[in-house]
Amino acid sequence: MPSLQQLRYLTVLAETLNFSRAAERLNVTQPTLSMQIRALEERLGTPLFERSRARVLLTPLGAEIARRAREVLREVETIREIARAGEGEPFTGVLRLGAVQTIGAYLLSVAMPSLRETFPGLRIHVREDRPEALIAQLSEGTHDALILTEDPGRAEIAVWRLLDEELQLVLPADHPLAAHPVIEPAALRGETVLTMDAAQGLHRQTEALCRATGAHLARDYEGTTLDTVRQMVATGLGVALLPALYVRSEVLRETLVVARPLSRAAPRRTVVWATRRDSPRHGDFARLAGVIAASVRDYDRASGPEAQG
Repeated sequence: MPSLQQLRYLTVLAETLNFSRAAERLNVTQPTLSMQIRALEERLGTPLFERSRARVLLTPLGAEIARRAREVLREVETIREIARAGEGEPFTGVLRLGAVQTIGAYLLSVAMPSLRETFPGLRIHVREDRPEALIAQLSEGTHDALILTEDPGRAEIAVWRLLDEELQLVLPADHPLAAHPVIEPAALRGETVLTMDAAQGLHRQTEALCRATGAHLARDYEGTTLDTVRQMVATGLGVALLPALYVRSEVLRETLVVARPLSRAAPRRTVVWATRRDSPRHGDFARLAGVIAASVRDYDRASGPEAQG
């Protein structure tokens, strides 16, 4: 019979259709992945992939086996969760958390004190990735829960809203608009707006605002992290819309850039906590989501305009 490791290798390669990307996600070398896939094909007695120099494709039988492999991995993870849930105190071990790059670190920095107090035996291992990869990894059992910046809209995934986060305009400190405490969206006409790469939800929201205001979305300068975008703003390449939690964490202490709210029609994003709907630890995950959401509300009250004034 195939091993669980081989089934995991199969599902990741079936998703990426790229040996290099799949090996990186699995944290193994490409030769190791290739060897394991070939061993799986030999054990099953059938090719699962069509390989050429140009591309990798699933065979029809390979697609069906990969689908069933995902089901097997989900069931195995459910067994593990049942065992962990029966250990007594919830979350006394490791929580495997996946997070999108634009929120995980900043949200957890706010929530961790409360999480440690409520779950003293909890350890969180965080891995950042793109939303589509995280959702696949949740289904495969690689992660216990996810922090996403939009509801994935999957029937098999349970979602709790953590916060609605406003995007603020970040601009060079010497920019003419920096003199205004609040920015009218119409004032962005003709401005060059920087953003993340197109795979991120932040890119889509920035693009929509540019269309609405007549601003120019920079195509030649796309950041891979929020820090990269902030640094590009500091060098005068343009302005950017960045999330409020990040602004409070990294921008307010800066001298080269400033942050300003938009007077109206400010883009917002909904940050959610997502887990497998059929998880035996569903109640524990709901409690975790509640602690995180309460931490953010307390943080907002403590660091909002009223508190600062």
